[in-house]
This record gives sequence, structure tokens and C-alpha cells, in this order.
Amino acid sequence: MNTTNEGRWTDQAQADAASANGKVQTYRDKARQLFEQEIYPRWISAENVWRTAWAMDTILDYFAASGVDSRPYGDAAIGALDPTQAGNWWDDFGWIGIAALRAAEQGFAPQRRDDFLKIAINAWAYMYGPGWSLQPGAAIYPFRELPGWGPFADGHPNNIGAPNVGKRIGQTRPNPSPSPNAWMMPRRTPGGAWNSPITANDYPDPVPSRQSQWWRSYLNPVQNTVTNGLYALLSLRLHRASRNPAFTSVFRASALNASACASAWSEQIVWFDQWMVGTPQADQSLLMALPAGALVRERVSTFQPVGPNAQLYWDAMYRSTLAWTGDQGLLLGALREAQGAWPGGVTPKVLGLYPGLIEGVFKNAYQPRNYGAVSGDFPMPWLDTASASPYDAPSPGNDDGDYQTGVGVFMRYLLQAWRANPMPLQAYRAQILANADAIVESGFGEQANPGGACDAFTPRWGSVADTMTAYVNRLSVLVLAIAMAR
Repeated sequence: MNTTNEGRWTDQAQADAASANGKVQTYRDKARQLFEQEIYPRWISAENVWRTAWAMDTILDYFAASGVDSRPYGDAAIGALDPTQAGNWWDDFGWIGIAALRAAEQGFAPQRRDDFLKIAINAWAYMYGPGWSLQPGAAIYPFRELPGWGPFADGHPNNIGAPNVGKRIGQTRPNPSPSPNAWMMPRRTPGGAWNSPITANDYPDPVPSRQSQWWRSYLNPVQNTVTNGLYALLSLRLHRASRNPAFTSVFRASALNASACASAWSEQIVWFDQWMVGTPQADQSLLMALPAGALVRERVSTFQPVGPNAQLYWDAMYRSTLAWTGDQGLLLGALREAQGAWPGGVTPKVLGLYPGLIEGVFKNAYQPRNYGAVSGDFPMPWLDTASASPYDAPSPGNDDGDYQTGVGVFMRYLLQAWRANPMPLQAYRAQILANADAIVESGFGEQANPGGACDAFTPRWGSVADTMTAYVNRLSVLVLAIAMAR
């Protein structure tokens, strides 16, 4: 035995371990500084429930990575999930439900576990609509005693549910003008959620041919990827949670229809399969194939064919070259988890597509940028593949503040995939660690060059929620890097 070489290998292993431990501690220190100084004060004062629920998902990862006692933060978390804080569209409740359920399952503020579970059930019931309960004629959700949920229910007594917009369009838009209701009916069923009802004042703009200019800037009502990804994930996870013996008493008290929950997530996967695999026209599919990997588009392209000639109407705001980074994370989570939970029979092909979405982000949505003296390739919150300058590409509806959140979403689902099986993600580890190394440098997030609104890490001027987003995005990279660096 060559004891000299063995000693060298042992010394090198010890040196590598010490280096990794030092790197992890640096990331943890920066994560703690971000949470305590930049995120927490804004999180408790943002008064925007979808943004505080979005942030909470990464905050949960921070507590798991840092080992900080979460019990003192229980009331703040319940407040962050209060739907009266600007709760509106159905996708808001997807963010609320997913964050609440993760808190219940991961032991965050364990003294509030049942409250988190009740909020998750409420959120799913509101997304699903009538039929969520085993009790006929049940209210819009079961638990009204939680902060904000009673007043919200009183103000929204006629909820129809995200999957039922097409079925109820005659009630919500009884006198259609200028476009007939038939032009707005969904092309793919079953499955498929809308982010808000179609009404006389809020409706899609169906046009007979694909538009090259978007003269109407609207974000609802649409069947977009974010709402459908959230609904698929929440339905899948809540159905799984309904079989957890630790949660039996809360589910029993809720009278939730577990069969409806199971059907909801499986129908959502079929819907994604129809749009991503079963729509062969490249410019109409929800899946954007690229030379390296693929991306899922921001919304579906078309409505159902109409009339004897099967006229196909397009969503006037559809952009075939646009992808939101957050959608890639949501589909990574939904497809990966559904692959492991599929009940049997023919497995939808869409379940095998998520590795291509990961590659699509790393090969396309990472772009070079300097932040003062700090340089590197960093993820963009959205990407227009046709834009000559991705830094200046407009976000959907020019809603830059909301769409800046995309990187945080992608990173948290990448972290969940890493925890489940790190081997397929090893190819991307170096890039994540390089980003984390940049984030801990002084001056990161300042003096971006190139500039432009499509930037995940520079704090925005505006609302408290807008300013918070860049710091949460940074935190999401750090907690993933902590897991990868060990």
C-alpha cells in the first residue's frame, strides 16, 4: 500500500471538506442577513398576499437550511396568507395553498400546523369551486375562523372555480359584445384552469389569426401556465396530504372531497399533455422547442374551433417566443411529482419532459451581466427568444414587478428536485455555486450592466412587495447553493 499517496488523498479530502464547510457558512451568513434585514420587514408589511405567499415558499427553505427556530414567526406567516391582503385571482390561491401546505408538512412554526393545513384546504376549495366538499351546498371553503378568511368569503359568495369559467360563461357574461362567447371557449378539456372569470368587463381578445403586435395589454382572464401549474401542484400535494394520518382530523372536519382532488390533478396533467405533446403545430403548442432544451410558454395560444369551418381563434396577447422562468419551475415540480404519483395505465408523455425544461433555462435564460465589479451569467426572470436584447424585452402585460418573481420559483423547485435526486442536476451545480459566490460579494445587485427591467436581482422602485422580490430571488439561490455545496 502506498501510504504516502493515501495520506495525500486524506489531506485533500479534509481540505475539500473544510472549503465546502466554509463556503456553506458564507452562504448561510448572507442568507440570514438577507432575511433579517431586507426580507422580513417587507414580508410583514407588503399587504399583497400572492407576493407574500410566493416569498414564504423560499422563506421555508431558508429556515430549513439555517436551522433558525421558526416558532416566533408563526403569526407573521398566518398574516402573510391572509386573502384580504389584495387577494383576487384564482392563481393567488395557488400560491397561498402551496406555501401553507409546505409549512404544515415541514414543521414550520409547528404550533400553527393545523392552521396552515386549514389554509391550504381553503385555498384549494376556492380554486376548485362547487363540488370541493362531500356535503352538498357547502360554502366556498370550510374554515372561516382564520384571519381574513371569513371576511373574504363574505365578499366573494358566488365563486365558480377556476376550471369552470367556460361552463359558466353564460352566467358571468350573459350579453356578449363585441365578441361571441363561443370564440372564448377552451380548446382542451378536461382540465384547464382560468385565472379569473370571463365577464362583460374582463374577457380575452379572440382574433382569427396570430397577432404580431399586441394592442391590448391584458393578463386576465386567460388559461396561462402559472395558474394551471399552481392548480396541478396544489391538487396533487393536497390529495397526497389527505392520506397522511397526522392530518386526519383536519381533513375530516373539512369534508373535503378527496376524489375530486385526485381527479383535479390527474386532469391537469392530461391538459398539459394535450397542450405540450398533443398539439403538433409548433407555433400553437405550449411547449417551445429550442436548439438546447425547451421552455413552456406563458399562456395557451388558441380557443376552441368555431363554426362549420372550424375557425380557430387566437389569444391576441399570445407571444410564441415568450417564457416566464417561474413557469419552468412550476412544471418541473408538477411533472416530476406527478411522474412518481401516476396511478397506473398509460403514462402521459408530458411527465418525461421536465429535464428538458431545466436544460432550457440553463442554456437559454442565463445571460451575461455585471453588477458593478461582479460579473457572471445569471438567470433572467423572463425570456423573449426573439428579442435582440433580452434585458429589455417586455414582460407579459408590462407587469415587470410581478414577473420578476420567476427566478425564485425556478430555484425552489430545483432545490426540491435536488433533494429528491441530485444526480440529474449535477451538470448545473457549478453555475448555481457561481451565482451564489457572486451574491455574497459586496455590491451585487447594483449598477447592472446591461440594465433593463428583465433583471432578477436588482431591487425595484415601487411597492414594498416589488422591493422585496430581488432579495427573495437572491435568497432562493443561496439556499439551493447551501444544499449543493455540502
